[in-house]
This record gives sequence, structure tokens and C-alpha cells, in this order.
Amino acid sequence: MSAELRGDAPAAPPPVLANEVVDELRAVMGDEYLSLVRLFLEDAPKHVRTLEAAASAGDMPAMVAPAHTLKSASANLGAMALSAAAKRIELGARQGVLPRPAVAVAVLESEFRRAALALNALLK
Repeated sequence: MSAELRGDAPAAPPPVLANEVVDELRAVMGDEYLSLVRLFLEDAPKHVRTLEAAASAGDMPAMVAPAHTLKSASANLGAMALSAAAKRIELGARQGVLPRPAVAVAVLESEFRRAALALNALLK
């Protein structure tokens, strides 16, 4: 039973960027963290496009790998809302029970845009 059905307050959505994760990574990695951010911003759009195409085709198995990649890579950079959106797609597609895949991908795209803005701000 969901939190709303039990009368519990819904969980707060994950942050666009988890500041504590970003701060820790920057402290440990220094400028290498910013290199990872640049690589992610170059690489992630192709995975988003792959998800769009797979969702349009109704090809759930083809959604698993790009969603997994985005989930892991975004979490490693502290982009937790994007990671959560990718996780929902990965798990649903893996189990073959992802209702309205195009909507799930649209949510992921929105979270990617928000994460990209926040990550680009770190590069300035």
C-alpha cells in the first residue's frame, strides 16, 4: 500500500542535485569531478534519445540499458531526481510493467534538463 493510501505524508522528491554528494565528490576528486560532469553532459543525451525511440516503438527491453546507465551515472554525480526517474524506467521496463513509457521518458527528459542546468552551473 502506498504512503498516500495509508495516510502517511508522501516522501519528499529527491533533489535535482544532492549538495552533500556534490561537495564530497568535489573534495575527493577535485577537478576530475568537473571532467566527469562534462563527460556526462556530452554522453547522456544519446541515452535519452535511445529511451525516446524505444518508448515510441513500445520496446521495453531496449529501454533497460540506457535507463540503467543514466540511473547510475546521474547518481554518481549527485543528480538524484534524474537517477530516480531513470530507476523507475529501468525497473518497469525490466519487469515489462512500465505503464505509459512515453510519459515516463518525458518525466526523465524534464529531470535531465533540470540536472543539466544545475551541472552546467558547476562548470562556470
